Formats: sequence, C-alpha cells, structure tokens
Amino acid sequence: MKISLKFISTLAISLYFSISSSHAKDTIYLISSSSAYDESYIPKITQAFKNKGFNVSTEYLNQQLSDFGYVNTDHERAKNLIHALKNNQVKYLWFVRGGSGALNLLPKLHAEIAQIKQSTPKVLIGFSDVTAIHYFINNEIGWKSIHGTTAATGKIMNAPVTTPSAMDEAPTAKANILSADENQNDVVNEIFTTIQSGIHYQGLLPLNSAAKQHFYEGTLTGGNLTLVQTLFSTQYERSWDNKILLLEDISVTYKQLDRLLHQILFKKDFKPKAIVFGQFYPSKTNDGERLIYKEVIRTFAEQNHIPVYYYPYFGHGKVNKPFILGGKAHIACPQDSDYCSIFQEKF
Repeated sequence: MKISLKFISTLAISLYFSISSSHAKDTIYLISSSSAYDESYIPKITQAFKNKGFNVSTEYLNQQLSDFGYVNTDHERAKNLIHALKNNQVKYLWFVRGGSGALNLLPKLHAEIAQIKQSTPKVLIGFSDVTAIHYFINNEIGWKSIHGTTAATGKIMNAPVTTPSAMDEAPTAKANILSADENQNDVVNEIFTTIQSGIHYQGLLPLNSAAKQHFYEGTLTGGNLTLVQTLFSTQYERSWDNKILLLEDISVTYKQLDRLLHQILFKKDFKPKAIVFGQFYPSKTNDGERLIYKEVIRTFAEQNHIPVYYYPYFGHGKVNKPFILGGKAHIACPQDSDYCSIFQEKF
C-alpha cells in the first residue's frame, strides 16, 4: 500500500494541532535549582512558550547569587523546589538550566518525601545537573519525569512559531516523520509529543554481544554521568537492577571518561538491564575526537556482560532527544539489522 507524502504531511499537521490544542492554557512553571542563569533570557523563554499557547509562571525564579555561583543558598534552593513540588496547581515544572549544586538539596528533599507524595503528580523537565532531582522524583516519589532540554537554550528560545499556513508551506511536518533521529526542528513540540505519545528512536548501535540479543525491558533512569557517579555508595543510591541506564556528559576528557567507566566496570552489585550512552564529545569537535570517545565506550562495552548501546543524540550537543525517566523502556534488535530501537509508551 502506497502512502503519499501529502497524507503524511496532513497527519503530522493534525498531530501538531492536536497536541497544541490539548495543552492550550496549561501553565509552565519555570524553576532553577542549580547554577545561576542569565536573567535576560527569561523574557525570551517566556515569549517562546507563550508562542506555543502556554501560560508561563516565574514565581519559582528567585535568583540571589550564592558565593558558589548557585541561584541561591542550598537552604533557599531546597525550600523553593519543595514549595513547587507541593503546589497542587503546578503540572509542568521546567528547569531553566543545569550546571551544579542540585545534589546538595537531597537531604532536605528526603526530609519532605511524605508531604511531597501527597501533592498532585508533576512533570519535571530538564537534564544535566537536574539528574539528581530526576533520580529523587523517580525513585522516592514515584513520578515519571522528562530528560530533556532545559529552558535557557536556543532550542527553546528560538523554537519556531508554527501557524496553519506555515505548516502547509514548510516541509518540517513531513521531515519530522521521515528524517533520521538527528532531526530536531521543534523541541517544545517534541517534548509534549513524548508526553502524549511516547518515543520510538531508531539507530541505537549495539557495542557488545550482549546488546545484540533481541529484546530488553526495564525502567529508564540516569542522565548525566557525573551526577550518577556522585550517587554511588551514598545513602541516596538505589538499586540499578532492572533499569535501563542513560548516560551522557560534557567537559569530560576521553581519559577521564575511561577512568569513570572503569569505576563502573569494577562496581559491586551493579546489574542494570542495559546502558545507553549519549553524547560525550564536545559540541565543537572533529571526526578523530568524536571517534576516540566512541572507542572508549566500545572498549568498556567489550569488557562488560551488561548490554551497551551507543546513541549520541541526547546530551549537551546539537540534538537532545527527550526520554521518559521512571517509565518502562523496551529495546528491540531485529536480527537482520546492525541497529536497535528504543520504545517508550506515553507518559
């Protein structure tokens, strides 16, 4: 059966407006719990979300630069985040940026677990240093969350304003369906598509024999490697059993990455279902540097009985595909293909 490009384009347009209309007048609450952000970005972020039909609240942005360059003191940052998590009016909590400092908030967050659980579930969106908060939310509160782009990036501030006529004229609608995973035209729409419909990403490269088995299933967890590693052997670390672990990082040399991966290789009682590596090489790089990072990961994989995959389309690079942390994920590897796919159902 032949499917015309016109049909595909029409389907994509319908999906876009279905998603947009279903979230019309929803409010995105901006928050920042890590490093200081550029306050001149906030009006641009606010306008970008309004262009998508959302209301925006900045009531949880209260930047009073700390001595360490965080948005505020540990106490104030924790208090602010806890207030947002307890607020039953909040549905979408989008982090402005990552950086560092979120790990410091875990003691105060753990002290409020019972009260936070009484609140309505929220969708937290962010990555990088937000990994520590995702880990708390997924493991202690039991909410799912989105590993995706923080708000203070060009991906958000320059998100296209799409009108019906523009959708008819521009090729982006069919490109989103037909192009490879590295295509990322509209991050905001992509994240809400993930929430409503789940994900299906092709192009995971299996790096060891264990990864070439037909099918794996587990709960998705992880994010930034530095934050994941920092949780090791602390009172806040939880079992990695039956988990599919995402790992990405930036500003880590290939030698440092090799050392970190050896720590994971030597770690006791570490039995995730699979590990999926995202981007580690710098954004401005060359083929030689990109390939040496890949080789470090491949060397780790070949020494490991855990299935290891390479998918450099999430992390701090040009493309940061969203995932549902705390949600079930399935990895399938067709026998006649060099690549595998990862699936998640809707939020």
